[in-house]
Amino acid sequence: MTTEQGKQTTIFLVEEDDETRVVLKQSLAGYGYRVSVALDEEDAIERISNERMNADLVLINLVGKSVEDTLVIGRRICGHGKFDGHTPLVVMAEKYGKDLEGTDVNVGGNDWIFYLGEDLDQLQNLLRRLTAR
Repeated sequence: MTTEQGKQTTIFLVEEDDETRVVLKQSLAGYGYRVSVALDEEDAIERISNERMNADLVLINLVGKSVEDTLVIGRRICGHGKFDGHTPLVVMAEKYGKDLEGTDVNVGGNDWIFYLGEDLDQLQNLLRRLTAR
């Protein structure tokens, strides 16, 4: 996946679960994204601070945390980065009702909550929409 400027789109993935991290990273790379990975909030902030990362989108999934708590953590991570102020933050919800499955909700500005459905194609569609600049 490339931006309009011709550079490969970078997703900064923050995922605590070892198995899910591997699946997400492989899927995102398979969709053509460059993927940089952090294991948790502390690791993400350290990587952003040390590597001067400039990701096109931050995707975060934290095990056992509410969507609200994960949004706060994601915003804190973004606050430490060299993001352009338009960088989307996507939180993957862990628990939700069947009526939300496969949907995404804008919760203000560039912050989104994604409710995974049957496959990752829905996530790919959201990421494509959010990174098309």
